Amino acid sequence: MSNSNESYVVVIGAANIDIGGTPAKPLIPADSNPGGISITYGGVARNIAHNLCKLGVHVKFITAIGGDVLGADMIQNCKDIGMDTSCVLIIPEESSSMYLYINNENGDMEMAIDHMTICSKITPEYIDSLADVINGADAVVMDANISAETFLKTKSICKVPIYVDPVSTVLAERIKPGLDGIDTIKPNTLEAEYLTGMTIKTEADYKAAASAILDMGVRRVFMSMGSEGMLAASRDNNGEDKMYIVGEYPADVVCTTGAGDSATAAIVWASTVFADKDSLVTASKAANVVAAMTVSVQETNNPELSHKSALDKIINSNIKVKTI
Repeated sequence: MSNSNESYVVVIGAANIDIGGTPAKPLIPADSNPGGISITYGGVARNIAHNLCKLGVHVKFITAIGGDVLGADMIQNCKDIGMDTSCVLIIPEESSSMYLYINNENGDMEMAIDHMTICSKITPEYIDSLADVINGADAVVMDANISAETFLKTKSICKVPIYVDPVSTVLAERIKPGLDGIDTIKPNTLEAEYLTGMTIKTEADYKAAASAILDMGVRRVFMSMGSEGMLAASRDNNGEDKMYIVGEYPADVVCTTGAGDSATAAIVWASTVFADKDSLVTASKAANVVAAMTVSVQETNNPELSHKSALDKIINSNIKVKTI
């Protein structure tokens, strides 16, 4: 960062090398499928940090990478987009995280394998050593690729709002016992089902699940509803709930990988930069717009994303909002 007095957001979690394939026609199992293959930089936390940088937010990134060439290139890429990587752990004897995914012909993920053992090197002790950096931020964003112990350590020392992305149903297990006091969480439907133990199919189900997560002590919930948009909910100091369904922003889907990460980044952006920082509707519109921009390109992160491009779309959008 160019100025030590600048406001910034801390992002903690995984940084991956993403290898993805999309077939030209419907997938044929156990066979070779002609299509396109790409290598990009990913990881939920890194994607969030990347999108925040593109949106004009200063970011300090806390992650661990190996001593390999791909990892070094990835960190250089982070620096090139303006990310502060001074808190990144480099473990020479380890290999960097990798994420291998296969889409269907529509760009939706069919299956994936991740190799992310290096995330265990982001230990509670390392987080403790960065307490001043963490508490100097406007907000802290964590993905659930870190261990449960590291999540709880960060929460215990953190004095600023914490945003959490559960990543998956498997990894959500790490954060579920420690959600009390979290400012904001952004689960998708499957993650919300895991966190609440509910089956979510109808609008009433989404509303009940959001209320259940608020009952866990979270202040705000932004729940992805797929093509229906996003449910946003909060609870005030009097115990009153506010809930909205904010419709999706139209997009021609090329690849859905990274969409949820970009939505989380947009929620943080709207909640730390905009004048109406606590507006559920504004943050949801931002999330839906930035996610739509992300799915419209093959890359994990849209290279055309910027504060101006996203803000123009938010201002000129006709996104429907429903109070529930």
